[in-house]
Amino acid sequence: MSFLMIRTRCLVLLTVLTLSAVSSKGTAQTRLTLDEDGLSGITAATRFDMPILRNAIPSVVWKRVEQQTEDGTETVILATRHGKTGFTLYSDGRGHVSAIEIVSRRVGNSLGPRVGDAYRVIRQSGRLGACWPGMEAQSGQVICEADQSRRITYLFSGRWNGPDGQLPPASVLNDWTISQVIWRPDRFAGIGKTLVHTPEAAPAFECSKARGSIEERICRSTELARLDRRLNAIYVAKFAAVTPPEQRLLRAGQRGWIKGRNDCWKSSDPHQCVGGAYNDRIEELSEEPTSLPGTTWTGIRIAGDSIPSDIDINLTFGSDGRISGSSGCNRFFSGYSLDGRNLRIDQIGGTRRMCSEIEMLAERRFLSALERVDGWAMRNDDLILFGTGAELTFQRM
Repeated sequence: MSFLMIRTRCLVLLTVLTLSAVSSKGTAQTRLTLDEDGLSGITAATRFDMPILRNAIPSVVWKRVEQQTEDGTETVILATRHGKTGFTLYSDGRGHVSAIEIVSRRVGNSLGPRVGDAYRVIRQSGRLGACWPGMEAQSGQVICEADQSRRITYLFSGRWNGPDGQLPPASVLNDWTISQVIWRPDRFAGIGKTLVHTPEAAPAFECSKARGSIEERICRSTELARLDRRLNAIYVAKFAAVTPPEQRLLRAGQRGWIKGRNDCWKSSDPHQCVGGAYNDRIEELSEEPTSLPGTTWTGIRIAGDSIPSDIDINLTFGSDGRISGSSGCNRFFSGYSLDGRNLRIDQIGGTRRMCSEIEMLAERRFLSALERVDGWAMRNDDLILFGTGAELTFQRM
């Protein structure tokens, strides 16, 4: 056999071995699959511990992250590949995994549906169980159970201008896709279902998906659940009665209120705090709108932070379409226009006097927020001006 033939055969063999190695590597990287027991060796018995997780799935990069919740912060563990998150692990607070949230299509599912799959296709294949509208943190989305597993649910996302708390029609849902595949072990898959025994005692949101101590408290309390149902009925009726621009403002206001209600975990009496929040919101949504022209208001909070009493921030809505007042140090002025609950403020002008550092800081925050205002609402007789990344609270003078 000639040297050339031997060399050629060696090159062919080397190529085959290289391709085989690449193929094996690619297979290993796409072999993560969710099933009834968990994800590729991560189960309800798996410790919420980085070394153990690295040993279970060495092909991903693990990262421990602190994220903000209504109860303060919680530790989650992210699994990434090539800088992109594939799934997130949550702890049960006792050292074990309580949930797996998959956000990457590269992670398989033994039941079939993956992130990115369309609702229409999955429904037609008979792989979906019951569906319900997402509430609270999952507002504007739809949750569906897997047909063959109570441990696996699918979170669908898409466009719809309907109210929170209602299931979109099939014609809308058909184009929605899975944004998350969620797995929970049995002891967490049914959270909240044992807390409420009859529909009459249940809140408007799904207790099995309750997140945080406040939502769980509402599910345990007949009184708070009744207030939640009452508020939801008022909100849905009001949503149906207003124009699309007002609907967007109403939805944003409701989501902001939910965040505020969930902060009641900080209160010394959370039950009373939650009940008061519901009664205030019910009163707010039930009252007739106030007319802004001809009114004067003094500022009390910027983005939830109280304005010091010795800093003068106020504004007057003139009947001539002009707005003016004190921004903390200087006088400001502008034009404004109203369309229902929509509020548009023109370019702001003002004087240029220098004041103390704290007054100038308050002024900068106030004017920056005022420039972004695009809507208004009343809350317990207080005027709320809000927009993207902006919220200003005033009391009538």
